[in-house]
Amino acid sequence: MNVRRPTEADAAAVRDLITAFETHFIGEPEMRTPDLLDNWRELDLAKDTWLVEIDGRPAGYAALFTKPRVFVDAYVHPEAWGRGVGARLAELTEVEARQRGIKLLRNGVLANDKRAHTLLEARGYLIARHFYRMVIKLDAPPTAPAWPEGLRPSRLDPQEARAFHAVLEEVFEDEWDHEPEPFDAWRRRRLEAPSVDLSLWFAVKDGTEIAAIAVCDPDRFGMGWVGAIGVREAWRRRGLGLALLRHCFAELEARGQKTIGLGVDAENPTGATRLYERAGMHVAWGAALFEKALGAVGEPGSGCNRVRRSQV
Repeated sequence: MNVRRPTEADAAAVRDLITAFETHFIGEPEMRTPDLLDNWRELDLAKDTWLVEIDGRPAGYAALFTKPRVFVDAYVHPEAWGRGVGARLAELTEVEARQRGIKLLRNGVLANDKRAHTLLEARGYLIARHFYRMVIKLDAPPTAPAWPEGLRPSRLDPQEARAFHAVLEEVFEDEWDHEPEPFDAWRRRRLEAPSVDLSLWFAVKDGTEIAAIAVCDPDRFGMGWVGAIGVREAWRRRGLGLALLRHCFAELEARGQKTIGLGVDAENPTGATRLYERAGMHVAWGAALFEKALGAVGEPGSGCNRVRRSQV
């Protein structure tokens, strides 16, 4: 087993590892090279990522994200199960997190990846939250949105980016584990991303005031993607969220997308899952977010946990 830092030259090999994992658990691959490279824009590959090789072949990959949230994203090739790859990645990410002073480490795994569940539980992780990937497969033009009186969507005017960001923060401030992101950091991460398509960012206005927002990507994970959608409190319970979601469907379908997806907290306080179901979406797969409190380096329980009861 060899552990090294991946480089951009490894993108295709890492993608193939991830898609083998996805195909086993969800029946079809989602990750594409552009998606992976978008993720890598938020990382320092020389510090935040690990590639495990066995006999020269990629066997496992992990990334430690720290902005805007701290979490681990890790994968083990099905052909490498039972060889300690998962345990090694968990060890590496925990050690690195402790060295950076991170106190709480989170690790998301698919709901049906029982090997990973057993491994993380053995290392002291507990499930903190559940999330869903929801999708709709369009076999006909999507239902036209029924807009509340006086409200219509428009594409984001870059001159209104700061107001758009403020509404984005407001509509998600009550979400579990929401971490406010300063405007300049958000601008660099999202507005200046090479793949950004502002023609799919929408603001619904009531006069001059933004009442709701949506952010879509034309092609992410092999489908049209609704990255964020939210309605401000004063405009809720009027059908605006459903109208805006159907507008997103129509815009993405016009780009040739027949499958449209999004991610959602299974315990979303605004009842978002029920809204998405009314729009015709269904749960494609679920994930569990595990978390573990980390002590400082040298404190009891903070060293490398040599647990090997389940080696993913």
